[in-house]
Amino acid sequence: PAQAAQPSLTVPGGKFLRARSGNTAVAQMFAPGVAELSAAEKRVAWSLTLAAHAGEDIAYDQLGWKLVPAKRLLEGAWVFGRDAQSGASGFDAKLADYLLRFYGHGGNHDSTTGQKFVPGFTAEQLNAAALRALKAGAPYPVKDEAALQAWLQELRPTLFDAAFEPQLTSKAPPPGQDLLTASSNTAYGPGVTEKDLAGFQEKYPLNSRVVKQDGKLVEQVFRAGTPDGKVKPGLYAQELSRVIAHLQEAMKSAEPAHRAALGKLVRYFQTGSPKDWDAYNIAWLKVDPKVDANLGFIETYVDPRGHKGQWEALINYRDAKENQIMELMGRKAQYFEDRLPWPAQYRRKKVALPVAKAINLITSYPQPPAGINLPNEQHIREKYGSKSVMVTNVMEAASAVTRLPLALEFSRTAEDREQAQRHSVTARKWLVAFHEVLGHASGQVDAKLKGQSPSVFLKEYDNTLEEARADLVALWHAFDPALAELSPDHDAIAKQMYRDFLVEGLTNLRRVETGNAFEEDHQRGHHMTVTFLEEKGVVKPVVENGRTYLTVPDYAKMREAVGELLSRLMIIKATGDYEGIRALVQEKGIHFDPKLRDEVARRVKAVDVPTVLLLNSPRVVPVLDAKGEVVDLKEDTTQAFVDQHLERSVLGRLPPAEARRVAVKLAGSPDALREAYRSLGAETTSAPPATKGAAPKKSTP
Repeated sequence: PAQAAQPSLTVPGGKFLRARSGNTAVAQMFAPGVAELSAAEKRVAWSLTLAAHAGEDIAYDQLGWKLVPAKRLLEGAWVFGRDAQSGASGFDAKLADYLLRFYGHGGNHDSTTGQKFVPGFTAEQLNAAALRALKAGAPYPVKDEAALQAWLQELRPTLFDAAFEPQLTSKAPPPGQDLLTASSNTAYGPGVTEKDLAGFQEKYPLNSRVVKQDGKLVEQVFRAGTPDGKVKPGLYAQELSRVIAHLQEAMKSAEPAHRAALGKLVRYFQTGSPKDWDAYNIAWLKVDPKVDANLGFIETYVDPRGHKGQWEALINYRDAKENQIMELMGRKAQYFEDRLPWPAQYRRKKVALPVAKAINLITSYPQPPAGINLPNEQHIREKYGSKSVMVTNVMEAASAVTRLPLALEFSRTAEDREQAQRHSVTARKWLVAFHEVLGHASGQVDAKLKGQSPSVFLKEYDNTLEEARADLVALWHAFDPALAELSPDHDAIAKQMYRDFLVEGLTNLRRVETGNAFEEDHQRGHHMTVTFLEEKGVVKPVVENGRTYLTVPDYAKMREAVGELLSRLMIIKATGDYEGIRALVQEKGIHFDPKLRDEVARRVKAVDVPTVLLLNSPRVVPVLDAKGEVVDLKEDTTQAFVDQHLERSVLGRLPPAEARRVAVKLAGSPDALREAYRSLGAETTSAPPATKGAAPKKSTP
């Protein structure tokens, strides 16, 4: 099997926990509602799922200069080059563990900390496996052993040198480097510096790579090109053409308004134009199909400047059973906006009724969030509103395997543990709902920004501010009496939300295994908030028997401090105050006590709660009629994590009709995978090869 055997469960997890590999666990998401979709909705869901897979190589290429060929190498080694005699070396097991991490993080950097990880096997062991694979018919882009050795040597630093491109996104570059040169993602070409970009006006800020050509800065736009040839193909044209083919297949079965919106998405992928992206988002906001998708270059966390969007694909359907909290917040959006603690001029006077719903994911790239609020574009949000979703099957899996066990371990008293057992899962749902529906969608910016997004002014601190602001909106509204409509225990749930927020403030520390600084935006925002609350004296650290707990002496006073920081952040956002947010983050959001981190890590290890949780999507398998058309979808939750990603790699490179046929074969026989890979032939991403070069030989800051 392509993952570790099912362990004996020593932490809560039940049916969700599938496998463990060190500090990493795999949890299964379930999507029983797929069976209840109509035939047309199932066809849409299948085609959108293929569109998601078709874009994944783009995402890998965005996260590393040679990650796509490295992915091809590793996949070939696993499918064709395993060693039946590897019992002594443990190569096969080590390759399985590395593939689990590689797929789970979308490359060879931890998706939260951005720190690089390397395999447990040696380069020589991988070379031997690659040679076995080549002889067995792996579709490598080389023809003989000499060419294979040259290719392996080229990829060796990417895979095995921890000091080569050590940090995915650097917000605190080492001496002699800047935010761009110290980051190993590919948003900016080799040699492009922050200084170079001063005064450079990007026409495609979300979906382009800025490179140097003949000493001049050039945007390589992500686009497929238009059929009439008026817009030429750009970067990732090959991959986006495949995405488009699946979208056009989905349009055949989509309802008219949804079909029109998908058509605008196709147009955007052809042209790459920001105006076409806006047109799609406006159309998308006006439809609410049962099966929906987020596809495109969306979140900007990986770019240290906060401009470039990473490929994202979340395919989902509405979960009517969990919709109560989302419906309440959507219905009362204006009520909650009017009660925010910041100055009245930054409150929205006419909140567009948001689309707020609970969903279940069918598939996702990257690893899925618990909630989503889109679009990110401020000018669209203020005029047309937003869509906010709570991802039910993600939250169920995460709560069972990690969040509830951690809430219990870091509860100081027996009463706190009893309250966590009763209310922690609901409190998490309420926080995510407020964060997405009302947090990101709230507020309006100052007229002095002249219609420009606050991100233009807040730069590398924009995402940190926005994530902290959205959490604080949730904490501020948690005690609102309107929530009595949801539960008679609303006050106890609000208190649990506060305690769990502080638990997360502690347990975030364990993700940063080396050093004493946060790099990731969510973690920086969370740490900034907890530090602020501690400095205000409304959160008190208590140490008992060598265990640190964060306690709340007075919830009303903590809420006052929440409102103070929330108001401050909103004013900073509204006015584009770069120095204001820079000072807050630098002083309160980055550095932590490594001794406290080590204590937290020991406690988490002692109760055997995984540090990293990877989520296995519910596999959907098409049922075809005699003509090869999709007439049904079946849910399969038995597929191993690595096997699922190997299947994605195959299906994402096939046209619609062939992908349907191959998917049925893969579901019917495990032996079909080798033949499917062979039939692909050698192929790499359409992105040109490049590298930023070796990073300084020092530890990641």
